[in-house]
Amino acid sequence: MAETNLHKYTVAEKLNKMDVDVITLTMTTDAETISNNDSITQAIEIPNAVSVKGGSAIIQSLVIFNLDNSVESPAMEVVFATDNTNLAGDEGAAINISDTEIQDFLGSTTVSNWSVMSPSTNEMATKSNIGLVVKAASDTKSLFCYLINRSGGDYTPSGASVIKMKIGIVKD
Repeated sequence: MAETNLHKYTVAEKLNKMDVDVITLTMTTDAETISNNDSITQAIEIPNAVSVKGGSAIIQSLVIFNLDNSVESPAMEVVFATDNTNLAGDEGAAINISDTEIQDFLGSTTVSNWSVMSPSTNEMATKSNIGLVVKAASDTKSLFCYLINRSGGDYTPSGASVIKMKIGIVKD
């Protein structure tokens, strides 16, 4: 069981040790048709997501950029995990998770409020005030994330690196 020590740091020490960061990722995928509820990406590492090995953080916001030059606006579920267990055999494949593997998941959120950034057809979606508390495995400062197509239809990215994501994170 986790032990909480409320008096380990003074208020000033606690506030001074917290760090706010924005981590940018390329969400690599296959340029193929991805059906509803299928994996858009496999495990993507979020390096230095926490400040110490086995540390914790709060994921506060996400911004996803779809640099596809086509307006598809797919709803995407972002799943966070402690390890790089793959959701499926490959990108674009049906999700297949065991009872043991799902316990490594830390939570998820869905992003669907796409804005077309005129005059291009690139899109941006934002999710704020997430407040998801996450914890890295004891031997790393990394977390992992995955994207799942939750659009209700097919999504066809035009290239392997057209999806970018920025994660706003408060490190403890």
